[in-house]
Amino acid sequence: MQSSLITQNFDRHAYFIPGETPGMQVFRSPKLTYIDSGLSCDTFNIIHVLNGEEVAPEIRVAVDYFRQKDLAYCIWVNEENLSREVQVCFQDMGIQVQNSEPGMVLDLDKYEIIHSTLHQNVEFVHTPTQLAEFAESIAANWSPPDQNVLRYYQQVAPVILNPAHRIQLLLYREAGQVVSCLEMFPSDEHTLGFYSLATLEAYRGRGIASAMLTFALNSAKALGYHQVILQASEDGLRIYEKVGFKRGGNYYEFS
Repeated sequence: MQSSLITQNFDRHAYFIPGETPGMQVFRSPKLTYIDSGLSCDTFNIIHVLNGEEVAPEIRVAVDYFRQKDLAYCIWVNEENLSREVQVCFQDMGIQVQNSEPGMVLDLDKYEIIHSTLHQNVEFVHTPTQLAEFAESIAANWSPPDQNVLRYYQQVAPVILNPAHRIQLLLYREAGQVVSCLEMFPSDEHTLGFYSLATLEAYRGRGIASAMLTFALNSAKALGYHQVILQASEDGLRIYEKVGFKRGGNYYEFS
């Protein structure tokens, strides 16, 4: 059940925004989703394996698509779908694992609201200017900042800022500067995914990420969601477990 919640949200998060954005392409089948953002950026060009059985031909088509267009891409698959067939396919195509992250689920019905004085520094994104600040905060995770990230958020701004889509972005501002961000993305009316929780290096270790997380959880509970899912980095694992997230299987990134 937990693995299914994570997979469903991750998949919708990967395809929904590009699918609503002119110039971006989404290819979907019951076994595989892949997204061409039009940018050579493996953050947004994603192949997501949904079923590890008899999927090798579709993986080959997706990988060849990006290779022929000379676009950077990555492949995500959870441990349940990392079948022997998928592993052999990856080996044959020279694809190697780059990263592993535990998927995690929190039951909001059991979560108790957490208050923090730092919450006063958190704001929701409503305007193109705030969205540009969100993008700059994400891009700053690369050195130099990844310009593809800025271009992506410029293109998808009408989709993200449309209230009907129920996508919510958070900023943490200190002395006028955005130093942390987080995305809240719904699968449906019950499940919300958290993505892109990042804090500028100079501001880490001060409880900002924890404040962003608890502010988002408080908001999710108030909005009536029942589960929150995320993929945890090693740095964030302790924070997530502290507020009640439980592991729901590993996700692997290949390229």
